[in-house]
Amino acid sequence: MTTTLALSGSPLAVTLDRVGALSEGLTAELGPLDAGWLPAAALLDPDSPELAEALAQSVARYPGAEPRVSGAFFINTYAWYMPAVAIAAYLAAGRVPDLTPENVALRYQTYTWHYGDESGESERIDVRFLSGRFATLPNDPAADHPDALILPDAEALRDWLRTGLEAHLAPLIEAVAARTHLGRRAQWTLAADDIAALFLHIGKQLGDETRGRAEGLALIKAAASPLCNPNTSYVTVEAGGCCESFLARGGCCLYYRLHPGENCTTCVLRPAAERDQLLRDYLARKQSIEVPA
Repeated sequence: MTTTLALSGSPLAVTLDRVGALSEGLTAELGPLDAGWLPAAALLDPDSPELAEALAQSVARYPGAEPRVSGAFFINTYAWYMPAVAIAAYLAAGRVPDLTPENVALRYQTYTWHYGDESGESERIDVRFLSGRFATLPNDPAADHPDALILPDAEALRDWLRTGLEAHLAPLIEAVAARTHLGRRAQWTLAADDIAALFLHIGKQLGDETRGRAEGLALIKAAASPLCNPNTSYVTVEAGGCCESFLARGGCCLYYRLHPGENCTTCVLRPAAERDQLLRDYLARKQSIEVPA
C-alpha cells in the first residue's frame, strides 16, 4: 500500500495508488527519510559502505561471486526496481516523479515469489519518493498544483523521464565501475534492457502493449543517450496461434559465470534462432501444446 504520510494531498500520491493497484511490483511510497530507508545518493560514492553492502547483497545467494558479477546483478536489480513506478506513472497518468537521487529513498527486502507450482525467495528494492514533485502536461487536472512542473508536449515529458533516469543512473554506474571494474557500457546496456522490459511489462498490465513497446523504444533509442545500443529491442513469437512479445536483450547479466553453460533464455549471447525457439517452447508449455522447431 502506498504510504502518503504528510503528502496525502499530493496528486502524485493519487497516481501511485493507481499504478500500485496494477501489480504488487509497482508500489512506491511518499514520505520522509525514516529509519530503515537509504537515500539513493548514499550509493554514489564508490568507497561508501552503503554501496559495498548493496553489491554484497546482490550476490548474497552466490558466495564467491567475482566483483563484476556483483556489479552486473546490482545494476540489473536497481535498474528494474528504481524506475518501475516512474515508468508506470508516465504510461498510466502522464505524470513523472522527481527522480533525482536526493529525492529517492530505498529499502531492501526479501520476498517470496510464486510462478505456477514453483516458489522461492528473492530480493527486491522498495522505493520511496521524499517529495510529491512531478512533471506533467498542460491538460493534467493537477497542472496548477505547486508540485507540478508543466512540460509542453508528450515528447518533452518522455525526454524528461529519460534524462531523469540517465542523471540518476550516471553517477551510480561510475561508482559501480570504480568498485567492481564492470564496464560502463555494459552497465548502461543492462539498464536499457531493464527499462525496455518495464515498458513492455507495464504496457501489458495497462492493456496497451503496443504503446508500451513504442514508448520503450522511443526512450532507449534516443540519439546520444547512453542507454542507446543496437541490440536491445523486442521480439514477438508465435506458438499454437498465440503470440507474445518478449525483451530481446542487448547486454549480459553474467549469470553464466555462476552457472557455466546456463545462459538466460533471452541472453544476448544466444543465437537469435535458438532464443526464439526457446521462447516458442515456453509458449507451448503455457498452452500445453507441442511446437515443432
